[in-house]
Amino acid sequence: MARIVVDSALNIPADLLSRFNIGVVPVSLTIDGKSYREGVDATRTDLVSLIGRSEALSTSQPAPGDFLEVYDQIGGEIISLHITARASGTYQSAVMAADMSRAKVTVFNTAHASMGGGWQAIAAALLAKQGLSAQDVVARVEKAKADTTTLLSVPTLKYLQRSGRVGLAKALLASLLSVKPIMTFNSGVVEVVSRARSMTAACKEMTTMLKDKYGTRPLAVAVMHAEDAALAAQLQDLLTKALNVQLALTTDLTASLVVHGGPGTIAVAALPVEYLPGLEL
Repeated sequence: MARIVVDSALNIPADLLSRFNIGVVPVSLTIDGKSYREGVDATRTDLVSLIGRSEALSTSQPAPGDFLEVYDQIGGEIISLHITARASGTYQSAVMAADMSRAKVTVFNTAHASMGGGWQAIAAALLAKQGLSAQDVVARVEKAKADTTTLLSVPTLKYLQRSGRVGLAKALLASLLSVKPIMTFNSGVVEVVSRARSMTAACKEMTTMLKDKYGTRPLAVAVMHAEDAALAAQLQDLLTKALNVQLALTTDLTASLVVHGGPGTIAVAALPVEYLPGLEL
């Protein structure tokens, strides 16, 4: 049976990582000149606290050696799924390590971040558990990728501007207009697809967008938040009332993504449950 490996930016909750025996390679954060491996050198709570009062922020992909260590420790057949290659060098590091590893590694670009990629990794784990070959698992997860939606919004563009994800002029204009951008992943690239006047309005708009796309299809939805559990509960309630939600989870946004969005970021990832056979939460 193929084993699954992910990077920490896929944001899979610890209980699901444990349940499916998924290996994790941590993303590194640099906060005011000091580097931390996510989940290794500091807890998420500590990292988010540091992010909130930082002057300089960045993230860096794991080195090929980090992946190689995990691959060789696991051995056998591995499917390694990662954050969009269009926004991070993590995928390329994994490819380099796969070429050097004693294990037989297939590297997969989820073209998403957070649980947008996380749902795909869980789908891969479920399929591998059924005894499918790595080739067949990847073929099915490719279909899941095309049916995945990740949406997010941020209360301020300050952190996106700091991390280089948005220009200073756009950040200042949005701040003056009090605009909350709604973003998605389009072929692996983050794009602004709508705008709202408040975070509550952003949650309503994201719900409408998912309703327009999926209609009554049975869905798995994950809501991720950065220190705003009340807003996350509000979004989950909107989703449950508007969509055919069969599987729902709410979790903290992983620190390597809080770096870019900042405290207050809210996100949702949806995937039809047909790609998650037998999953119970």
